[in-house]
Amino acid sequence: MGFKFGVIGPLNVDLIIRGTAPSDISELRKWADLSDVFCLTAGAAGYFSQNLKKLGNDMHLVSCLGDDPFGALILSSLKKVGINTDYISIEEGKEGAIGIFILLFGDNKRPLTYRLPTHHGWPPKLDKNQLEYLLTVDLLHSAGYLHFSNLWNEDFLNLFKAAKQKGIKTSMDPQFPVTQLDPPWIKVLKPLIPFVDILMVDENEAMNLTNIASIEAAANSLYDEGFEIVAVKMGEKGVLVKDKTQTMQITAIKPKVFVDSIGAGDSFDAGFLQGLMEEKSLEESAKMGVFSASKSIEGVGGSSAFPTRAEIEIK
Repeated sequence: MGFKFGVIGPLNVDLIIRGTAPSDISELRKWADLSDVFCLTAGAAGYFSQNLKKLGNDMHLVSCLGDDPFGALILSSLKKVGINTDYISIEEGKEGAIGIFILLFGDNKRPLTYRLPTHHGWPPKLDKNQLEYLLTVDLLHSAGYLHFSNLWNEDFLNLFKAAKQKGIKTSMDPQFPVTQLDPPWIKVLKPLIPFVDILMVDENEAMNLTNIASIEAAANSLYDEGFEIVAVKMGEKGVLVKDKTQTMQITAIKPKVFVDSIGAGDSFDAGFLQGLMEEKSLEESAKMGVFSASKSIEGVGGSSAFPTRAEIEIK
């Protein structure tokens, strides 16, 4: 069953370097050898949107890119998988973001270095076509809201307010600030909370949002703030989900092979929201999310091994 998703959030390139290098610094200074190198479309909105497209949904992205090679690569790869890019704004003379994962020393996600974009994460003011599209979707999703403090504005708030008035389901994975923001981060989200149905965060984000060290207490606090459904992703410990009638922890699924955990949280989001949109129970939806995250770990980045519709159906 396909749905019409509207996603507003940032895009970037992930450069993932896999191989084996010496850990001794003196040897490393002399080291040169082959590695596996992957250049993928990512960002808070990138893996998420590609994964939902794999499940047969109609995906349109509202974002910004620079007019540099990174922007061209992202547009090309999104179009190749059938994601509509008509509502992505190109900012002249701006440069895109890149995350560089140097997986040469045995870890599956670190070291990581990155460059922030010089363009906006998404349009600071939505044009008529972008706004009209986002208010005709089945679900409106905000990706990476906390990344860009210069975009915490009335236009964004009014978008979610209008979506709620139209009866559109709304969701958010705010992720984390890339500039200094003291906890509790929830102060930034408070104006949006009445208009966001589903909140998905990882355990560190949950604790920083609430300034509470206990995951369950943090989840309860987030629910009490006004979100209808809260999901806290806990990596190897699975996920804690909560709505008005129940709180439950879903156990993680051990992947058949552990390649990397890059984008696993985005994969959970896609599987979880797919289940909720199909009106599956909270438990079944969370299991779809956990299964999606586990499969994602079996491939490079957050989309290459994301499960097919058939795999999710028979999980």
